[in-house]
Amino acid sequence: MELFATIDPRLKQSLKSEWERRRLRAIEPLPRGVTIALVGHRSAGKTTTLPAIAKLLGCDGLDLDAELARRSGRNLREWVTSDLDGFRAAERDCFLSLPRGVLVACGGGFLSSHPEALKACVAVQIPISFDTYRERLRDDPSRPRLRPDLSIDDELREVYLDREQRHRHVRTMPLVDFLLAAAAGKRARRVVTLPPSVNPRDFAFRARRCGADLLEVRTDLIPPDTNLTAAAKALPLLVSKRNAPVPEAWRKLALIVDSETRGPSLGDGLLSFHANEPLEPEAAEAFWGASPRGSLVKHVEPLGTMHQGWRLLETQARLQARFGEDAVTVLATGELALPFRAELARKNALDFCALDYSFAAAPGQRFVADAAREARAGNPPRARLGILGHRISHSRSPSIHPQPFDRIELPAGADVAAFVKVLQPHYRGFAVTSPFKQRVLTDVAVNTLWRTAAGYQGDNTDVAGAVAALTRLGGASFTVLGEGGVADALAAAAIQLGAAMRFVRRADAGGQRLDGPVVWTWTPDVDAPEGLRLDGARVGVISYGVRGHRIATRVREIGGVPVWLGARWFVAQARAQRVRWESAI
Repeated sequence: MELFATIDPRLKQSLKSEWERRRLRAIEPLPRGVTIALVGHRSAGKTTTLPAIAKLLGCDGLDLDAELARRSGRNLREWVTSDLDGFRAAERDCFLSLPRGVLVACGGGFLSSHPEALKACVAVQIPISFDTYRERLRDDPSRPRLRPDLSIDDELREVYLDREQRHRHVRTMPLVDFLLAAAAGKRARRVVTLPPSVNPRDFAFRARRCGADLLEVRTDLIPPDTNLTAAAKALPLLVSKRNAPVPEAWRKLALIVDSETRGPSLGDGLLSFHANEPLEPEAAEAFWGASPRGSLVKHVEPLGTMHQGWRLLETQARLQARFGEDAVTVLATGELALPFRAELARKNALDFCALDYSFAAAPGQRFVADAAREARAGNPPRARLGILGHRISHSRSPSIHPQPFDRIELPAGADVAAFVKVLQPHYRGFAVTSPFKQRVLTDVAVNTLWRTAAGYQGDNTDVAGAVAALTRLGGASFTVLGEGGVADALAAAAIQLGAAMRFVRRADAGGQRLDGPVVWTWTPDVDAPEGLRLDGARVGVISYGVRGHRIATRVREIGGVPVWLGARWFVAQARAQRVRWESAI
């Protein structure tokens, strides 16, 4: 890359090699609207690297030393020599006053002196070896002496080693990681809301590990005397004013303050509007018409009917035309909103997510881990995939299938056939689970849809899973406990294998004694019928994880030997699904 021409020549080849080795691997894009600070030792090349990075990002760059000299009218070398503490304070104040989202090259001591000022930034460390550091500074008399009581060589060695030690305690992004992320594009900053009655620090660290960038603290959820200092060290805070004032202690800790408004006036940080009803794009644009350009805005609406949802893409485009791509967040709320929110998140500045199934700040939020997984895939241009079901929070499909892949939780009574037609422009396929397998197409039970020129086609790839499971269980005939959603797949698999199969309803299972190969299809919350004994029978458990362990316990209690088949079934059917989706248009 052109940028490597400005880097320490002693490190150039190793950096180029690392770039070539990793450039085809998946890495998260840079978050939108975040300040990017070039940091590191004196003479590392931050200022000379600035124009090349600005060109890469398509933005202007700012040199912090030059900006501080312009504002103060002082000679920085003399200032450092005569009043280092005053210079450092002014340097920090100047940095914190810069507009959000700026690209800035910081002075040599910034990283070691102001680590707290960088916590909400992407801090990119420009590397330099000690030998190059010494050569450059010995030949540059314009640089101020920092320890004039020492010889120049001793000063350079001690300053370098001291700052190197301090740098290790600050979260920074290595240069190659940054370049790869910049090449991948931009993504929304992921926000997770702090629930009531949890430990803020512990929750913040969990959210950060799952991929959150910001922790939202709402004044209507969290008591005003809650100490957020430790949480703010884990994640930068977005404090949202909702029906109660923002405590001053929270305001001091906050990176962003969200001020909900009923009219078009600028808030202090993020300006948000929560509409009471769905709005046409023209009406939404008119609401924001008087707000100053440069505002950071969040526009939230109820989804309305499923057929109305895509109007929000036009609302998003109109607001971005006014305020800029890095400044606009448009959200839908409602029990069918998740796929619309996921598509809007491709261009939103902020993506409000749930940490897990236990709490969502608004209906329609996806899990932050699912959003992070999509971002690591590099925001592929192909249409999305998703799983449609009810109570699917523990599904493993999002972690194994091509991204972007959405976990779409639906009400049990949802009109799933109409829903998939609405999503067709943006989704190339779906996995379908209970209770929708018999309802997503009108003529046959399916668990997989893929998009064709004529619409979605369907298939039951559970048959491939059932074949793999029965082959592992072994036997020429099987007894199936239950006649639920997997019955058709098991029957079709038995035909393929030339095996006999008998289905036993729960109402008829009481008092029976079974000793051949058995497949248990009842859910883990169902107790075994009174008097059912398995007499050492090998019992296939087709659930996995916690659910599978619960079923295995019940099997042992009535004399059976559990055989774990869930993972084998899942992988085989998932492979069959992927084949179908790869053929989708």
